[in-house]
Amino acid sequence: MQLKLMYVITAVLVALLAALAGSFVTVIEGGRPTAALKNGALAFAGSLSLLIVVMGALGVVGS
Repeated sequence: MQLKLMYVITAVLVALLAALAGSFVTVIEGGRPTAALKNGALAFAGSLSLLIVVMGALGVVGS
């Protein structure tokens, strides 16, 4: 149980890093802060759902 929790926490942290990178790229390209927030949120949602699907396929999460 603790190992699965560790994997889920790691997935959330990786998704947050992807969101930070998405926001950073938007700011570097000259985007507005609202665009950076939107791109960060989209990157977070996309990467987290992708990580959960991959972990589910590998049997790490789920039953």
